[in-house]
Amino acid sequence: MRIALISDIHGNLPALHAVLNDIQKQGVDQIICLGDLANGGPFPAECIATVKSLGIPTLQGNHELYILNQVPDVDANDPSWGTVHWTRTQLDGELTAFIDALPLTYEMPEQEAVCYHASPLNQFRGFMPAHTDDEIATRMTDQDNITLFVGHTHCPLYRRWSNSWIINCGSVGMPLDGSPHAKYAIATYHEQRWQAEFRAVAYDIDSVMRAYDQSGLQRHGGIFAALFRYQVLTGNNLLTAYLSGLRQYAALQQIDTITAIDRYPAPAAIQQWLNHH
Repeated sequence: MRIALISDIHGNLPALHAVLNDIQKQGVDQIICLGDLANGGPFPAECIATVKSLGIPTLQGNHELYILNQVPDVDANDPSWGTVHWTRTQLDGELTAFIDALPLTYEMPEQEAVCYHASPLNQFRGFMPAHTDDEIATRMTDQDNITLFVGHTHCPLYRRWSNSWIINCGSVGMPLDGSPHAKYAIATYHEQRWQAEFRAVAYDIDSVMRAYDQSGLQRHGGIFAALFRYQVLTGNNLLTAYLSGLRQYAALQQIDTITAIDRYPAPAAIQQWLNHH
């Protein structure tokens, strides 16, 4: 049995098309999508509609929750969530209902595999290559002797933990492993065990860069659209460090983060996209 695992598309349609074209040549029995179909990229409706049309098992990720405004303690109506607001305006009722109804898990009991967006714990705490066994343990539930198929962290991973295996397929639309190619994984069940093959697919990134401007996403999403755009272009993460610095700055200045966004300097690498809007 061969399964293509795709995750974290984030509204990047050219990357999704490139991956689906590559999958067609791989002789897989099934495709499974592990969530985060939209938010951050300029083609949210098209990506959700494409996955919906495939009729494949699809999970709900944390970004679906942001779009649906279903995250406790996060006010996704706050202006710093400009990419989320813009994404909502692009989705009709049918697509919104589709992401609202998505399950959190997909199980393959005969092959002792379970799919999650991030981890058995929740949709937000995922598995990173640098994690220790103890850090992995905090994200696990009681189960063992199982293979987990996950996404969320945008970093491919094939790792043993206790008597289990963790396969993170990386990100189709916004990889964070230092290369901008679209990433996915093929898991093959052979002799009672899952093997993983990681795929990296080149695609037309320039078309996505143009779409940030043409779609209105850059204008509406501001600095956060530019931070996502940098991920698409480079495969590197500026967002986490920016958010950390922003929060520290806000605390020192005794202001809220919304006020701080206008005062705290944006990273030099994304200034080119902010000056035009």
